[in-house]
Amino acid sequence: MTPENARLSQLRGGLAPVEVGARGIESVARNADCTRLRAIVIAGLTPTEVVKHVLGQKPDAMSPFAMTLTQAFERRLLANAGASLLTAYREKGLLQQVEAKIASIADHAPGNSAASRNRRERETRRHVEAKLRGDPNAPNLILNPRLTLTIVGVTHAIELDYLVASDDAAMYRVGAIKSFADRGGKTNKANIRSGCREASVGTLALQQLLANLGRAPELAGDRVDMVLRAPGSFTPRLFASMRAESELASLTRALATSPSDLDQIEQLLPPGSTFATPGIIEQLPNHYCSACKEHCALWQRCRAQAQAQGQPIILGEQAAEQLAAAGSIGRAVDLLDGTGRPPDNRAEETLTAELRAASALLDRIANG
Repeated sequence: MTPENARLSQLRGGLAPVEVGARGIESVARNADCTRLRAIVIAGLTPTEVVKHVLGQKPDAMSPFAMTLTQAFERRLLANAGASLLTAYREKGLLQQVEAKIASIADHAPGNSAASRNRRERETRRHVEAKLRGDPNAPNLILNPRLTLTIVGVTHAIELDYLVASDDAAMYRVGAIKSFADRGGKTNKANIRSGCREASVGTLALQQLLANLGRAPELAGDRVDMVLRAPGSFTPRLFASMRAESELASLTRALATSPSDLDQIEQLLPPGSTFATPGIIEQLPNHYCSACKEHCALWQRCRAQAQAQGQPIILGEQAAEQLAAAGSIGRAVDLLDGTGRPPDNRAEETLTAELRAASALLDRIANG
């Protein structure tokens, strides 16, 4: 066991480590100001594991229908050596008829043992090295590749949907399979950004691998591919070479913020305590926002804390922005009613006038 892994094991306090994967790391970028989430992920845990094994509660789960749909769509695209995925690329003219070399990493090293996982990493690396050498036998599609991403000295395994490259491409692009329907301009943009950011986690891992091989990380590029589902069917719709420059930048910023090393994470905890100690998780600084419920199983606990502290965010992002000068709902109510101490500064004076004007307007509307 490496010194870093020994320290992580001590931080977890007996909790078994899990592979947080690209989705877990992507969630950190969604809420870069949340030290609680960042510390949990770096330690090799997920909010879901914390809710189950520390808080003793049943976490939110994806609906059975959505889970079944997701798994079925992924299986359809990756089954038969990725025949459907290959067809989608051929129909777009992105892979020619002769570019049909496919490697399935999961088939090469099935199973969940440590030995199997290590074999998948080695096999993925072998194919990337072949591409770097210009080997004409390098695969055009690598299904379920396994890379690693190091954050503050801690290595996390990343199992992706696929990597893709034509014969004349210098390096692979990361591809993500998402089961939500492509509805054109009506497709949820937040889902698209999340999918691009998740794929970008793979791009960062590929950049690190290239650097470890002594090659320029820039070879990985800043573009990702995404496959969505046609409404009402399992027909794939491919969106290739989507620019993910902003997603890569947001991930890089999020992963570079504090806590930026294990020392800082350890200093967040009282002496002798661990993440498995009841109540310790809730002592870690957090940053609740309404979007937390979309990706973090701890959102209800964090919302309850925000409510107990009177944070304006529980009323929504717009209210939080408008009441920022007051700092809390209680202080805003005092300013509105004229109770408590008078406004401390010009910002509070302005907010007081705005609150009273809004209250007067509401009274006129309600009472004629």
